[in-house]
Amino acid sequence: MSRPLTVFEDHEFHKWGMVTGVPGVSLRAHVRRYVGWWEHRTTPLYRRELPSAEVPLIISFGAPVRLFEVGARARSTALGSFATGAYDSHVVVEANGSQGGVQIDFTILGMRLFLGRPLADLTNRGVSLEDIFGSDGRRLTMELHDAPTWEARFDLLDREIGSRIAAATRPSSEVLCTWKRIVDSGGLVTIRSLVEETGWSQKHLIGEFREHIGLAPKMFARVMRFGQAVNRLRRRDHASLTELALDCGYYDQSHFDRDFRAFAGVTPTELLSTLGSHGGFSSE
Repeated sequence: MSRPLTVFEDHEFHKWGMVTGVPGVSLRAHVRRYVGWWEHRTTPLYRRELPSAEVPLIISFGAPVRLFEVGARARSTALGSFATGAYDSHVVVEANGSQGGVQIDFTILGMRLFLGRPLADLTNRGVSLEDIFGSDGRRLTMELHDAPTWEARFDLLDREIGSRIAAATRPSSEVLCTWKRIVDSGGLVTIRSLVEETGWSQKHLIGEFREHIGLAPKMFARVMRFGQAVNRLRRRDHASLTELALDCGYYDQSHFDRDFRAFAGVTPTELLSTLGSHGGFSSE
């Protein structure tokens, strides 16, 4: 495992630190990164979390995180350790008080395997780890909290995740093939091609894929394209928004803007203006 990188910021109203780790080699197809963090705020911070091909598992050592319901800012849920399914819209998350823990960034398929269950009922929501795993959820949280170092925590995660993924029942080969084709193409493969390759009817393919992944194939492909555009926008890896749109497979600038409004609730320019030092996008 690579040596973690630690970053700290200290402001009058916000103190935070971050430690990153790379999962074991055998897990990297399904787990992108481990992030340990802590932060203390005296005023609330609202972050706009965007849909992508990755979903988080949060192991909390501090105050709960508050997730606002998609499209219903008046309703929210406070969660300690929790997992989410796939999202097809942004979600607003509140940070306040003393919070910290470990975030594991899974691919959506990786989360499906880790949880050992289809993700259809987790779309656009977070669910307590105890509600999913019962006492095992509490055990994992306590073991990670009590581990003496971040390296020990990341090693523990390698073992826990590896064991659960190895024991998981896989979706059908047709669902796995569809997943791989969408990911490998960056979301540019057509539904007609996927139907032809699986030999299933379009209706059956959509139903099976949505059951296991939480999104229909076409929506997942859109999320893939959007996520790539957001990553490049975050890195400022573009000469112009029009060039970025075309590079990511959008027909034109208006098509690009429509997807940003659908997934982020704002235009690309408006989203970029909210990028914060914490790496996320702040929300009003």
